[in-house]
Amino acid sequence: MNTRNKKYYQTLLLLLIFLTAYSLQLNATIRYVSKTGNSTLPYTSWETAADSIQKCINICVFGDTIYVANGVYQEQVVMIDGLSLIGAGTDSCWIDSRQLITMQNYKTIDMKDSCLVKGFYILSTNNFDYGYGIYTEELTGVITENKFSNANTGIILRYTDVQVYENYIFNVRRGISLVNSNSIVRKNLIIMNVEGVQGIRVEAFTNNYTPVIDSNEILNVYDKGIYKFFGTRPTIKNNYIQVKYSTGIELQESDSAKVLNNVIVNPGYYGINNPTYLNLIAENNYIIGKPSLNGIIVGPNSIIKNNVVTNANIGIGKYGTVNPVVQFNNSWNNTTNYENGINPDTTNLSVNPMIVNDDSTQGKLDIHLQKYSPLIDAGDPNILDKDSSRSDIGLYGGPFGESYIYVDL
Repeated sequence: MNTRNKKYYQTLLLLLIFLTAYSLQLNATIRYVSKTGNSTLPYTSWETAADSIQKCINICVFGDTIYVANGVYQEQVVMIDGLSLIGAGTDSCWIDSRQLITMQNYKTIDMKDSCLVKGFYILSTNNFDYGYGIYTEELTGVITENKFSNANTGIILRYTDVQVYENYIFNVRRGISLVNSNSIVRKNLIIMNVEGVQGIRVEAFTNNYTPVIDSNEILNVYDKGIYKFFGTRPTIKNNYIQVKYSTGIELQESDSAKVLNNVIVNPGYYGINNPTYLNLIAENNYIIGKPSLNGIIVGPNSIIKNNVVTNANIGIGKYGTVNPVVQFNNSWNNTTNYENGINPDTTNLSVNPMIVNDDSTQGKLDIHLQKYSPLIDAGDPNILDKDSSRSDIGLYGGPFGESYIYVDL
């Protein structure tokens, strides 16, 4: 089964689970938690709302929904299957376990199968060596519109097909961790302001997992923005990674991975680093470096096309003696544009990319191409843009790019 069909069936399975949950909700119960309720069973109105989230969960069944009012709930939460837990919003509805978390009891929310968690500010621990905001294992579900801080890891996804989107994670050692997971992690904001951290870490015991890391914004990275450890076949696309010290995307051993249409700004060591024999496909990425940066450094089985690296030490280089496929890239204004035996063919360029704004001190970074950019329709002719024209070199080219009007500046 190809990746597209597999993702289709995963999405269909998740939809069927939630349709089943919805049908059960026809006979299910809506319950309430509030600091101002009188905590009277079965907690089916705001007036009789439970004063504890866990107290309310303890009488729930599959398909129930719990609405949680504003307040600080100092507790650890163990959910049940098929439960929707919906907070009043991250500004005013807190689950705070900082005084409760231990090395043995380290989960603020222990999520179960077919659940929804939405609308909470989750604070886990005062010790960054342990403490997870939401922990999931062997389940499906949705985690969305939450805020996480004060944790070793904001969200743990183990053996899961969970959808994680539009969450805000900061002041943690690691944002999101995927272990043996096919989860979709999309449109999350992760600000890494604790040393020794990774924004998103992906790993597995085999290569049979195909998670998708899509359209996340990962800022102030000390260690690695996205770290693909051993195993898995992830697709990493459309992410924006701003690095403080180390590496934008680090890839370790597995049999394949796709890194597409990502922006990496100011990495200290590497933009994209693939030191092991990974069959990496890296297309339409845009890396804006600094003198200490190595832009894209890859192993011999990699395919590197339609990428841009600027203002770095080394633009595109390789490990070992066997050349990867390096075509239709633009390595420009680097100390060394192509390094370590890579002899670029005529499809590769070294020209000013002419983007709208490459200087964040002069306004918001804008990597759209100007009207007369030499990168327009200069990519691999076998890769098409969204408008079905030949791919542009750079961020907005290719099938995961964007159709837009080229502005004449």
